[in-house]
Amino acid sequence: MSNFSIDSLLKSVFQDESKVLDLRQLFDDKLMEYDISKTKALNILSIDKDVFDEIVSGTAKQPSIINILKISQFLEVELNEVVLAVLKNQSPENIAALEKAKKVSFLVKNFDVKKLSKIGFFEDTDDVDGLIERVLTFFGFESILEFESELANPLFSQGKRKFSDKMKDFWINSAYQCFKNINNTNEYNREQLKDLIVKIKPYCQDVENGLFTVCKALYNIGVTVIIQHQLVNTQVRGGTFVVNGRPCIVLTDLFKKYPTIWTTLIHELHHVLYDLEIIEKTKFHLTGDPDLFLIEEKADQFSMDFFCGIEKFNFIKNHINNRFVVERFAKEMEVHVSFIYSAFRFYQDKLYKKNYYSAFNEFFPPYALAINKVNPITWNEGSLKEVSLKIKQIFELNTI
Repeated sequence: MSNFSIDSLLKSVFQDESKVLDLRQLFDDKLMEYDISKTKALNILSIDKDVFDEIVSGTAKQPSIINILKISQFLEVELNEVVLAVLKNQSPENIAALEKAKKVSFLVKNFDVKKLSKIGFFEDTDDVDGLIERVLTFFGFESILEFESELANPLFSQGKRKFSDKMKDFWINSAYQCFKNINNTNEYNREQLKDLIVKIKPYCQDVENGLFTVCKALYNIGVTVIIQHQLVNTQVRGGTFVVNGRPCIVLTDLFKKYPTIWTTLIHELHHVLYDLEIIEKTKFHLTGDPDLFLIEEKADQFSMDFFCGIEKFNFIKNHINNRFVVERFAKEMEVHVSFIYSAFRFYQDKLYKKNYYSAFNEFFPPYALAINKVNPITWNEGSLKEVSLKIKQIFELNTI
């Protein structure tokens, strides 16, 4: 009874066309070998004749696993082979019920159907086949088996989390598949990234084109950056992946603030520079998730210091209500003025436990203006392959 696997059995039932055991013939052969009658054998096994005939003919609607075990022992055949033979002989109606059960199991195991319907990813929550088709089309797979072997297992089989957050897993799977589809062929060069990072800051002053320009430059040195809209109940600001041997970064619109998009990008680039070897082993790292291996404070501090660190805050805090001073200060620092107000909010909270997060909103540009050219991924996309190829195309065009 070794290697008994429900998944492998169902796979064989639905996809394997090879010949299965003829249980009736095997049983007759055993009767001859043991020189006993069928009635005697069934009495010994405590199986009713009609029940036995229904099992081997496939007409039993819910065959007892105990009886199947008995038959397996009598025939001296592996249990999974007997079960497969019984399943293969089932009526089309029973096979369809098994297939539907497998589909439902796949859905409830991997997706929060209710929440995904609420955000518009699913349209019809009652049609199982429709839900499966939507998932497979979105991720670009032909079957449930392909999804599980190509996507879910490689990412989560190593026990990265002890529990499953289905919405977060969905977000992770989407990003991972998008990076696979883009398949950036530019070689990653750490020294080039170090040279590029020091040139990034001035581009944050250009709300409409700056982020796109930087993402395009990163793509050319092997670092792919995409933007995915936040999913309900997830608190992920961004993440760093290693896909096809290259660093990949995904940003979200979690707080819907222009400076946050940039500080998150720099945060993730810190991980690319200093934590890539660890991330390669664990497949990905999410900013906002607890991680025993990475020190988030270093990446946070790096991103804050990059645009407006505590020394700059200490200078400007006494002038924060003087718009002209703040604007001149921002210009000297080569940052958009919203970064000064964002740093003021952050350090007031961190150092003094004072909440200024509702102040100075008029100085923050629309974050959507910054991410539009990067073609952010939404949850009403038809397929990730289409949107991935569009992102790849805009990054590989010679002009902005």
